[in-house]
Amino acid sequence: MAFIKTQKLVFSADGQIISGSAAIVDTFYVKDARYHAQHHVRERLGRVIFLANDKKSGIFLSPTRGLVEYNVIDDNFSEVSRSDPRVDGIDAFSEPAIHTVFGDFYLLMCYFEKLGLNRLFKDVFQTNLALERVLAHVFHGVMRNGSRITCDNFIAKSFASSVLDDISLKTLRTDTAFFRLLGEDKTKMRFFKAFIAYRRQIHPGFGRSCYVDSTPLPNDITDNPFNALCSHGIGSVGIQMRMVLVLDEYSGLPVWFDLIPGNVLDLSTILKVLDDVGSNLGITIDSLVLDAGYASEELIRAFHIGSNKSLICRMPARKGYPYRELYTQLKPMLAKGKYAFVREHHAYFGHKRKILLWGHEEYAYVYVDKNNALQRFRDYLLEHQEEYDALKDSEKDWLTVKNGYFVLLSNRDTTPAQILSDYFKRVEIESVFKSCKEYLELLPLRKWTDTTVRGKMLYDTINFIVLSAMRVSFIDTGISISELSGRIQSLMCHLSGNGLVTVETPNKKTAAYYKLMGIKVPSRVDIADFKRRLLCQN
Repeated sequence: MAFIKTQKLVFSADGQIISGSAAIVDTFYVKDARYHAQHHVRERLGRVIFLANDKKSGIFLSPTRGLVEYNVIDDNFSEVSRSDPRVDGIDAFSEPAIHTVFGDFYLLMCYFEKLGLNRLFKDVFQTNLALERVLAHVFHGVMRNGSRITCDNFIAKSFASSVLDDISLKTLRTDTAFFRLLGEDKTKMRFFKAFIAYRRQIHPGFGRSCYVDSTPLPNDITDNPFNALCSHGIGSVGIQMRMVLVLDEYSGLPVWFDLIPGNVLDLSTILKVLDDVGSNLGITIDSLVLDAGYASEELIRAFHIGSNKSLICRMPARKGYPYRELYTQLKPMLAKGKYAFVREHHAYFGHKRKILLWGHEEYAYVYVDKNNALQRFRDYLLEHQEEYDALKDSEKDWLTVKNGYFVLLSNRDTTPAQILSDYFKRVEIESVFKSCKEYLELLPLRKWTDTTVRGKMLYDTINFIVLSAMRVSFIDTGISISELSGRIQSLMCHLSGNGLVTVETPNKKTAAYYKLMGIKVPSRVDIADFKRRLLCQN
């Protein structure tokens, strides 16, 4: 049961209320409480303008609802007309100060401005409306902290809704037009051209040396030309497409992506990627680091010793490659200290040997990760002792190194330690796929046409670029983006009708996160001025 509780009511000589406040209070039965009841303030009604004699209804100037009438019997709010005699002569129709989330949107947009990303977006998405949509969707994609909240609802509860006010919020829920725009080839081309130019201002060699890898995208999109029957990466046969991603070697940021049918994973994929970034973006990729799935006779013929481009590729353990033969040849050297080195707390055996594959010379870099080999050999013995005892001595020797043994192919003449270090940078591309699939929700695709699927891929690529840039600011702190976005959403603001925002005082954690990003928490913000800055209209 609810009632209206008033405080400090002051009346004039003719019985009119001069001042005082009120709140809606709920009463609950509590057996052990005094008078067997407990009160809880549900909502503060603010200043009392009019109060009925029975105190069951009244008119109040609410800090969140503005001028409003409340009836406790119906538990209902209703609008108050300017002609209502109960408010005659009272200037109480000003807009209410709306209390809303401020911290996450303001931080991200100022970070864009600081890095020049809003200028990059403006160059690609040239109309103000398109730019506002991009900012809205990227804000939602990066800062929603893994929640299922839709873009329209995420923007509606935020200070963002007052800044990006040219967009109809209801269109942001699915926003097919937005994903169609991003799915156009010219949009993708404009974005990567602008992004490569932007990154080369920071690092002139951006995009020269790259990793190439692909990830499966299982889906049930009908009549999509990129879908194909495939079993790679999904544990069973299914319909899927593949996303091929090219990452810059030094920064780990995307240079290009493409979509291919799920069962295509060969040299033609690599050559198409090289041609796309060469002819369309005007850049030449000088080196490639590839997974074993790309190894083929055609690849070796295209990237052998003496080729202009550098190659590192993991040797597959299949027919045509001297995988076990190299182990047999180098077996006497495995215990020699001159071939040992340490990387990331693991002890390795490493040896370089020139080999002939399909009539072309290549370097085979042979490794044994001794930590992994010993641990997995020990695990094997604990469960398969009888099987192990029945093996020949040569097979027993092989099992001691099998789970740490691998071979890298390269046309580069350097040290095993250097090749291994360059190869392990591929871990970065796996972190891209993980971030896109888990944090940014690359899957499920939830798009149903070729164009919107392409748009979703570009959207997720843009989000990952922003995510990566933000992580650089926290690389030595152990702070995650999830922790950041969750914490800074606690910073709230009051929006008044005059276009100004009053920002609450941040707690210590929020202030510290802002400081790490190099951004100051303001006390007041002019919405129109802030919007002009975001849209590069100054």
